[in-house]
Amino acid sequence: MADPSVEKLSTGEWSPARFRRHLEETGAPLVERVSADEVEATFVDEPGDDTTVTLSVVIGPRIGFNPIDTEFASVAGTPFCVLTLRMRSDLRFSYVFARRGPRGGGEQVPDPFNPPPRFSECSVERFSGASVAVLPDAVPLPWLDQAEARPAPAVETAVLASEFLGDERRIWVSMPPGEFSAESALPFVIHLDGTPDHSAPSVRDALVQAGLVRPCVVVLVGQPAPQRDKELLCNPAFSQMLVQELLPWLHRRYPLSRDPGDVALAGESFGGLCAGWTALHHPTTFGNAILQSPSCGYHPDLTWGTGSGELLRRTPVPTLIADYLAAETAPIRIFHDVGELESSNTHSRWLDHVLTGKGYDTRYREFAGGHDYAWWRGIFADALLWCFPLRSRNRSQA
Repeated sequence: MADPSVEKLSTGEWSPARFRRHLEETGAPLVERVSADEVEATFVDEPGDDTTVTLSVVIGPRIGFNPIDTEFASVAGTPFCVLTLRMRSDLRFSYVFARRGPRGGGEQVPDPFNPPPRFSECSVERFSGASVAVLPDAVPLPWLDQAEARPAPAVETAVLASEFLGDERRIWVSMPPGEFSAESALPFVIHLDGTPDHSAPSVRDALVQAGLVRPCVVVLVGQPAPQRDKELLCNPAFSQMLVQELLPWLHRRYPLSRDPGDVALAGESFGGLCAGWTALHHPTTFGNAILQSPSCGYHPDLTWGTGSGELLRRTPVPTLIADYLAAETAPIRIFHDVGELESSNTHSRWLDHVLTGKGYDTRYREFAGGHDYAWWRGIFADALLWCFPLRSRNRSQA
């Protein structure tokens, strides 16, 4: 079923210029409700002659962009091509168009009628530069919306050399709004996979200025691409770097609290795995862990965690889950979210069951989407609200 505006374009009732104005006015994709909980979303591209287009979305079991094989259909007599898909009405997801020329080769580009959001957390392979579709019943992310409308807060940049790891990385530090003396003891969050234009400082500023969270420092830790997949996989040396090199370096330069309850370690995907594992093994340093779609099915002897192919043979319990099962309950609080449509939610539910059973102070939620910054950016606000609420510093009341 074609969108009414596409029908008008295809019949000649609307000119290409009129259709283009409609896209600019309404935004893309074009959405028509077809039932109480479903919509038809029509994606539109203007790719040029002899170029085929497909859609790739951050939804489903594969980490990264998931290609949808159906090609866009040309609208005869116009420069446009379209693809209409029936979808759940509560989804939010990143997506790109995959264009392929007549001589082969290709490129992934954002939707020309739906520019990418302001923040670009990471490399293009990990969703930066993608457009974001927000379907009509998606849970709102108001603090992300406010953050995107604000000027970017200042960040200080430095290079940290590590003897533990034998390498160096960029560190970006963002102070909260306001004036603070050298005697201040500010709470802070260390966010893995950091970049200088990360959304976390802007989200923090929106919450602080609304009077909802304590002024807190955001520390963004760069992950050099070649080492990332080694450093973040329950690596004792990386955790030691955070505790014995990064923390002293930060305390020498910034007025930070030394109370573990005022410190949070945050990450997504492998970064979430690292945050959960490091906090467990260093609870006197990190009193809070923020796990966003953590790769908690990881085990060095498994390719992608325990799955259907593993059912007929004995497999090890994933590392993070096994370590929480084996250890005494640590004095840490854990915020944990995951997408309903990503395969890692099975392991996240398992981890949450273990944490709850062992009496951890934990909050778990699932969102209507995949392994995707489109959700992580906004839900990070909920994590800060849980870790550092302004109303009380008493953990039992948070």
